[in-house]
Amino acid sequence: MTIIKTTIIKTFLESGLLLAFSVALLLPQLSLASDAGTPPYDGYMSDTYSGSKNWLCHPGLSSSRNVCDDNIRALSVEADGSSDVVEFRPESNPAVDCFYVYPTASIDAGPNSNLFPGAQEEETTQAQAARYSEVCRMFAPVYRQRTLTYLALDTLVDDLVSDETVQRANEVAYADVLDAFREYIAYHNQGRGFILVGHSQGSRLLSRLIAEEVEQNAYLSQRLIAAHLPGYSIAVPKGADVGGTFAKTPACRRADQTGCVIGYASYRKGDPELADARFGITDDPGTQALCVNPAALAGGKGDFETYLPFRQPPVYQALMYSRGSGGPYASRVRNKLLPTWYTPYFTIPGQLSGECIINAAGVSYLEVSIKADPSDPRADDYPGEFLGGTGWGLHLGDISLVQGNLVELARSQSEAWLAAQQD
Repeated sequence: MTIIKTTIIKTFLESGLLLAFSVALLLPQLSLASDAGTPPYDGYMSDTYSGSKNWLCHPGLSSSRNVCDDNIRALSVEADGSSDVVEFRPESNPAVDCFYVYPTASIDAGPNSNLFPGAQEEETTQAQAARYSEVCRMFAPVYRQRTLTYLALDTLVDDLVSDETVQRANEVAYADVLDAFREYIAYHNQGRGFILVGHSQGSRLLSRLIAEEVEQNAYLSQRLIAAHLPGYSIAVPKGADVGGTFAKTPACRRADQTGCVIGYASYRKGDPELADARFGITDDPGTQALCVNPAALAGGKGDFETYLPFRQPPVYQALMYSRGSGGPYASRVRNKLLPTWYTPYFTIPGQLSGECIINAAGVSYLEVSIKADPSDPRADDYPGEFLGGTGWGLHLGDISLVQGNLVELARSQSEAWLAAQQD
């Protein structure tokens, strides 16, 4: 009898210890689950971004003021010369959001822009972000970015702009983007998944946001559907898809992968500017710039779904090398007869393609090829290179070149994220 009682007590104690041990193991997970359900920035209120005043795209804006709710029809021209109109059909009730930060566009005089956007900011946002409205509810803040004016001074005249001035300008810009993002999360997110979209300066600021905010908070990291961040060098260890710029956010390698990033810098095949590349490089010899081809995530070559504007935002238009005929047709006369007010964009299915390359100098970039055929009615070349110095490559066209691919990825990634929430 004594042996039986001893065995029962021993079993009870061991069960209790096992229970305690199990709870101890689960506590971090329970804490994470609690954090994941609690939005950060509770009670946050922005003086700048509450309401819809300082936004280019926002659900609270009227159609006449919402840059992402405008005419972006495109004329699609096939290799045989046949054409069709690609209508712009924004999603009427999007289940996910996109938060977009535009690239260096402002021509304001100081190191930082003001909060009064001009044609540069508005037309750039429309060209790069509006098509995402087919998938997302769009948010695009006006922010006091480091200006194109000071970038030009820094690029063209050595030592004219101090490192301290550049750093201060960058901090002002980031503070605005962070302020706008916190406002979005605090008052508009409501548990929805979101895609971060940027280019150039916008991609740099959003990369910092991911590293300092999203990766540090379970609620945010579990709602990050994807980050589309071309035109900025995201560092990864050589041969790896995660590490470097981001501790946890890997490269996107499948169309249904979520919580991942797409980054690349575009250069024309055989571009001599690769000898002095500004993008596709990193400062650390142990890392390389991430290159994810939106048309072939797992690697290799893929066809681009290109959407090019007939006319770039004013300053970009003035600073682009003139290439080709300026439109989808080889005939300049035929291009001029097109009703570009009705279709301000054009697309050329199957004519552009690309793959990620690491050249002998270690530049990691998206190599762009064009199927030129002088015998067909389409143009054999299109503008993209920047006049302002060397090494830029096709930087101004980073998004336009693969915009259809990016929007389709946003769609498939959003569907995968939403399905995971149902499970």
